[in-house]
Order: sequence, then C-alpha cells, then structure tokens
Amino acid sequence: MAPSSAPALARESPDTELLEPIRDVSHAVVQRMVPHIVAAGMVKATFWPLHYLDQGTTRHPGELARRLGVTPAACTSTVDQLVELGYVVRRPTEGDRRQVALAVTPKGHRALEQIWKGFDATLREVLVGIPSRDIEVTARTLRVIAARLKADGPDAPGEARP
Repeated sequence: MAPSSAPALARESPDTELLEPIRDVSHAVVQRMVPHIVAAGMVKATFWPLHYLDQGTTRHPGELARRLGVTPAACTSTVDQLVELGYVVRRPTEGDRRQVALAVTPKGHRALEQIWKGFDATLREVLVGIPSRDIEVTARTLRVIAARLKADGPDAPGEARP
C-alpha cells in the first residue's frame, strides 16, 4: 500500500480525531458511488455537474464552472456531454436571450434518482449493526460539518463567523 500524501495528524483534540475518518469516508463514498454512476450511463466528471444543476442553485455555465472549480472551457465540455446524453438542455435566459441557462431534463432527473437510490442502498448495507444511538450522534455531527463546509453558507471561507 502506498503511503498517504496527507499530513500526519496529531491526536491532540477531539476535532483532530475526526479529520482522518472524514477523509477516509469521503474517499470511500466517491468510490462506492462510481458503480451507480456508471450504471446510469455517466462518468464521475458528469455526475457532479448534473447534481449541482439538479439542486437548483446553479443555472448558468459560468456559475457551474465556479461551483466545480474548473475553467469555463472545461465546464463547457462537460455540459456538452450532458446535453449529448440528454440529461441537460440549454435554454435562452428570460430577460436576456443572449445568456444561456441550463436545465436538467426528465432523463437527467431519472439518472440522478437511480444513482442516489443505488448509493442509499449501499449505505444502508454498510450501516447494518451500528447502534442507532451512534448513527444519530454521527448524523447530527455530520449535518453541522456539512453546513459549515458549504461554500455558499454563512461559514464560507473569508466570511465572518458569529
């Protein structure tokens, strides 16, 4: 097994104790999603853009590129793939027909539903045998972490925290 490129973690505090397991879970989640993404006729590179578009927080290619952390050219290529697969359509924006808005098609919604349904089944299998109290505490903690990590949330980098 190759050594990890992540820095070694000191076990000095409870928050430090969470860092490595969260990294491990994040990696495992992405790996476990791949078969479901492939079964839906997609690749990882097209899944996340479709997911963000489906969330309704991103409608324009420039917004999507920023959200994905890629160049507009790379985003255009991915959107082209999603359009070709029939998962997304481009439409003129109301009020400014020169601008383009992206919308998830019914086929795209079905693909996402299939992916999440398969992944949820995988997670349920993994959770078997873990005491419900542990799951409840973990769920509460992960909700707080997720809320703080969201780029558009009140705790986004560079914004003041109460």
